[in-house]
Amino acid sequence: MHDLLRQLACNISREECFIGDVETLRGEYMSKLRRVTAINYKDKLVLPSMNKVEVKVRTFLTVNGPQSIEDALFKRFLLLRVLVLNCSLVQSIPNYIGKLIHLRLLNLDYTRISCLPKSIGSLKNLQVLSLRWCDDLHTLPSAMTLLSSLRCLDLLGTKINQVPKGIGKLKLLTCFGDYPVGDGSDNAVIQDGWKLEELSSLSQMRYLCLVKLERAAHCSRNAVLTDKRHLQKLILEWTEHGEGSYSKEDVSNTEKVFEQLIPPHNLEVMCILHFLGQQYPTWFGATCLSSLMSLVFIGVRSCVHLPPIGQLPNLKFLRIEGAHAVTKVGPEFVGCKKGDPVCDELVAFPKLEWLIFADMPNWEEWSFFEEEVAAADVRGEDGAAEIRKVDAQPARVRLLPHLLKLQLHGCPKLRDLPQQLGKDTACLKELSLSGRSNLKAVEDRPMLSEVLAIGYCEGLERICNLPQVTELRVSGCPNLSHVEGLGSLQRLLLGEDMQEVSSRWVPRLQEEHQRLHGEDLVDNMGKR
Repeated sequence: MHDLLRQLACNISREECFIGDVETLRGEYMSKLRRVTAINYKDKLVLPSMNKVEVKVRTFLTVNGPQSIEDALFKRFLLLRVLVLNCSLVQSIPNYIGKLIHLRLLNLDYTRISCLPKSIGSLKNLQVLSLRWCDDLHTLPSAMTLLSSLRCLDLLGTKINQVPKGIGKLKLLTCFGDYPVGDGSDNAVIQDGWKLEELSSLSQMRYLCLVKLERAAHCSRNAVLTDKRHLQKLILEWTEHGEGSYSKEDVSNTEKVFEQLIPPHNLEVMCILHFLGQQYPTWFGATCLSSLMSLVFIGVRSCVHLPPIGQLPNLKFLRIEGAHAVTKVGPEFVGCKKGDPVCDELVAFPKLEWLIFADMPNWEEWSFFEEEVAAADVRGEDGAAEIRKVDAQPARVRLLPHLLKLQLHGCPKLRDLPQQLGKDTACLKELSLSGRSNLKAVEDRPMLSEVLAIGYCEGLERICNLPQVTELRVSGCPNLSHVEGLGSLQRLLLGEDMQEVSSRWVPRLQEEHQRLHGEDLVDNMGKR
């Protein structure tokens, strides 16, 4: 905001808004105040004397959070709609908070509270309760199930071990961050987590994050998620453990539970975190995920193959990170098998714009289509024709027609990129490669149109025939000795470790640029 506009806004609202040390407030001003931001420099937040003053403050926020707040805040500010105490060192909330019956939003993120008072159940108008990253909070009171107006319950990063039975009573919930899953075997009022069945009555859900899914038992209902026609974002998270720390029974149970978590057709964003199974559910395809726009896999260590998601009609963003068991990515990823008639007019990843692979240390081969065996003209010593495998691309296939950015980070064994990348991907603007010591060359990518960024590819030797690339960024490539065929290059950024090795080919780039554009590339060269 421009300083003059800010000054005008402050001047107009000066009688309704206060920012500063609340101890300096005078009683005669309190009747007009509606919004208070308390900047505190002491261990305890102390309010000024307000005898016989009608307080109509609706919003109270803290900055430089105190260690404690006197009960007067909860006794005098009875008309509060918004109370934000996040990032403070407050360790407890007084029972008197139950008197704030008009409260709509309560934010206790990053506080040191260890419990919530039972009186919180009296907040019948509370719509948002945010308890993110409360490291000392491990139990939720049974009164939580009385918050009949609650729309959002956010427990992100808070390690809740005990929860009240009956969360399904909060039928207006639309946002639930870090729903701790349990098997519900003890049938007690307070349990170690909620059963998946308790989600059945939460039909208004728009955002849902399920954590500790390894503890889930079989669902009695397969439609626990399918009937949530408003659900747009779904996160499924298993607790991360070391490889080999789960039994075969654990893996089998995880795969069965995942098979039952069939999402609704309207889902737009899905994240799979630390799935410990070895195979994806059968519904993982275009039918159930037809509206999906963003898909993220992180820490899926045991699955040997990637799921067949190449025909998801609306997918725009795909990130796959930590797929340690994958050694080969083939046509199953596209969703096309050899001899399948749909391949004749296949559009692979029809709307995908951003594709990211990261931390895949065992990935060696990447192809999009079935390999066919063809006899070459070259003959061996015994006169027999040598056999060479080539990608057999169907005649009318459209591959990644809208891909803009491709990133590969931490894939050291990947030997080469599919030839179709940069040839058939007409919209590809940016290719970023790092930590891939097995790559020898990046060449013959005529459709790559803007940026090529390469970092710490020790084995890289050649960058050739990239006629539309306008910006080249290189660092950590000590063996890069041959760079040419970059006729459109306008900007070159080199790491400090590239100064010596680049002296072999930068002069040729300068000559080429001078010949084609009539200006010196040095004028457009950056150093980093």
